[in-house]
Amino acid sequence: MDESQKIIAETKQSLELYCLPCDQDGLKVSVHGYCRDCKEHLCKTCFENHTRPKPCRNHILLDINAMPDQLTTVNINEKAYSENCTNHMDKPMEFYCNNHKTTACYVCVALEHKECKAEYIPDMPGNVSGEFIDLDKKMEVLVKKCESNIMKASAAKKQPEQSHGKVVEDIRLLRKEINDRLDQIESVLMTEAEAVLNTANYKLENIKVACEKLAGKVKRLQSFLNALMEESKLNKIFTELKNVGPHFMTLESEEIQIVKDNMAFDDIRFDRNGKLLEQLKSENSFGTISTYRKPSADTEICVKYDKSLNVEFPSDKSQSNVVGMAMVSSTRMIIADYNNNKIKTIDVETGTLVSEKTLTSAPLDVTKLPENKLGVALPNEKCIQIMSYTDTSLPLDRRIDVGEKFFCVAYCQDKLVVGRNCNPGKLVILDLDGQMIQVFDTPGLFDGPKRIVISRDEMFMYVSDYSRSKDSKCVKIDWEGNVVQRFEDQGCEGPIGVQELEDGTLLVCLYSSRKIVRLSSSFKECKITGLEDIDLSYQQIVTYSESNHKLYVSCSSEHENVLKHTIEVFKM
Repeated sequence: MDESQKIIAETKQSLELYCLPCDQDGLKVSVHGYCRDCKEHLCKTCFENHTRPKPCRNHILLDINAMPDQLTTVNINEKAYSENCTNHMDKPMEFYCNNHKTTACYVCVALEHKECKAEYIPDMPGNVSGEFIDLDKKMEVLVKKCESNIMKASAAKKQPEQSHGKVVEDIRLLRKEINDRLDQIESVLMTEAEAVLNTANYKLENIKVACEKLAGKVKRLQSFLNALMEESKLNKIFTELKNVGPHFMTLESEEIQIVKDNMAFDDIRFDRNGKLLEQLKSENSFGTISTYRKPSADTEICVKYDKSLNVEFPSDKSQSNVVGMAMVSSTRMIIADYNNNKIKTIDVETGTLVSEKTLTSAPLDVTKLPENKLGVALPNEKCIQIMSYTDTSLPLDRRIDVGEKFFCVAYCQDKLVVGRNCNPGKLVILDLDGQMIQVFDTPGLFDGPKRIVISRDEMFMYVSDYSRSKDSKCVKIDWEGNVVQRFEDQGCEGPIGVQELEDGTLLVCLYSSRKIVRLSSSFKECKITGLEDIDLSYQQIVTYSESNHKLYVSCSSEHENVLKHTIEVFKM
């Protein structure tokens, strides 16, 4: 169970029904029945004794099968307010002033709130207990989220040590596959990995020491100028300002150079050589230690072309057309081949076909589900095909009926999000049994959703909305259907593939414009370089692997009048 599911479960548990009289004494006793007159849930003991006192003898009791299954709010009455006015000690605070947002007694209302909109609290619509329950539920959820964020933040501080430990683990696992000839090579690599970590710490310490010295210089200049100001030596101040100005600019440049010269990386990675045994026969080493610095929205991302993966294999009857991709491990990718009605597993390191499954119709999208399962969009059959993936096969599972033709599917917390092009388009949220939970079909919201991506924090959905008749767009919406951000670039038609990166920025494939744009969290374009000279004709889908920091783009290119579909691979 993930963190958000735990939060929901704990929140539901906190709202279980308890005996109200016992609860006021600090006891949590399960309910047995309900008094319709008192509007209170009762435990077995309170239920059996409730009609004995004379005031309660004619009350109507409901057993556990007939009682309300939700907390019943208690109507406000005058006795519920024991707080007295601080100005008029014997008068209860029975009124609420909407203008001043405060409670008051009737004397204060008459004297101080004549022109205000004051309401008599017992007659106000709604009730305190209902508001309290609702607010308490929200507070509990927020507390759980904060606790989860604290845990994640604490874990993030250990990233360099964890990545260094992962390097050591990878080296030793690989070491088991080879003979004693690797002892010397392992020692060299371990030393190099330690040296890289020490270099990172050394650079960070350099920044600390150098900036401390720089700050001292600036403070001394400040003290000098402040002393002149206190002595009112205006001529001297004027002269020194002219001298200090260029010196201060030098200090500013020095600070920039300090950070630039000592820029540290975030991750340390061991790049395993896939052809280890063959390389062991030569003098080449079996791997290298490299580093990776996580980008951010205000920095430029540079990508470098790595290779091209062939997606057509001898068993295919038609030219492949990759319309969906999902990474299931650092080396394995699931692809949906529309033209061949297939789901394929390929090894992205070697470019080989691991397994494939021919379906009854053309798949249009694929999403990863828990427990090694996949959800495959079959729009012509108006269903989602659930299937498993193993190291050697792709067995079929059950089907989920969608009821209408659709184009894309995504998964989040036991929910499936389906994009339908119904003129206008809409999003439908289903449970894993196919039952509809929610529909987002506000007029003008969508024209034709092509791809849906859930944000890393699972709070938002990114939807590429394709339109042939007007400008297309990419939108960021919350789980209530509210548009948070919208990207519309006139002339850049055809957004299809979308992918969120680890820095929170978003990549959008503009199919008709033959380019990929990078957007910040506020949907402003930010820099990405390295794709300018690469032929990305008719690119559709983009996905990213955090484990090896590689970008995968499915696209088509025409060579000698033949359209060939490939997956282009880039290193971040």
